[in-house]
Amino acid sequence: MVPITTGIIPFGAVVGTLCSEAKFNFVQTVGMNIFVYAGAAQLAAIDLMTKQAVIMVVVVTGLVINLRFLLYSAAMAPFLKKSSLLEKFIAAHLLTDQSYAVMSANHDKLPTAKDAVKFYFGASLCMILVWQLSVLAGFTFGNFAPPSWGLDFGVPISFVALVLPTLKNRKYVVVALFSATVSILLYTVPMRLGLIVTATLSIILAMFLTRKKVL
Repeated sequence: MVPITTGIIPFGAVVGTLCSEAKFNFVQTVGMNIFVYAGAAQLAAIDLMTKQAVIMVVVVTGLVINLRFLLYSAAMAPFLKKSSLLEKFIAAHLLTDQSYAVMSANHDKLPTAKDAVKFYFGASLCMILVWQLSVLAGFTFGNFAPPSWGLDFGVPISFVALVLPTLKNRKYVVVALFSATVSILLYTVPMRLGLIVTATLSIILAMFLTRKKVL
């Protein structure tokens, strides 16, 4: 989790700083951080609220930005099939890009679904603790990372560190290169919908490449 948690510290600091600049009080900042717990959606919501946007616009924008979690949760479902409703609820709330990426990179090393769930909760707990502390630090002290450090690259680099070990053969590499190319081409699509399109097209390509030929 070190590459992932290191990458989100500056991101959390930015969110905390923006909350402070938007005149959120401590309780409001902590409340959003706990109940929303979605960095990109939080950034969009803060920006819209400072512009006096209608609350429905804020909510819908957050939902659209977080549509990718439908794909993540569908991929997580097999591991949580035998879990209790409470465990599923907590797992859904803790689901982030980072926790899903860590799970995807390591699930084949876990012998049972029960072990996978334990691993997921452990990774998610580490993630949420670092995120909460980073946001609170940003809220209290401002964005403490100087721009010259270039820490805004920390998040994508941490994902690269997770993806590279999973590229086990040529098919994996093809899908990875395809998704990277499409995501760059669709980067300017509003509401981060380019990410949803990229993920959908990449899944279709992966299914095509791994299909079983019927004689």
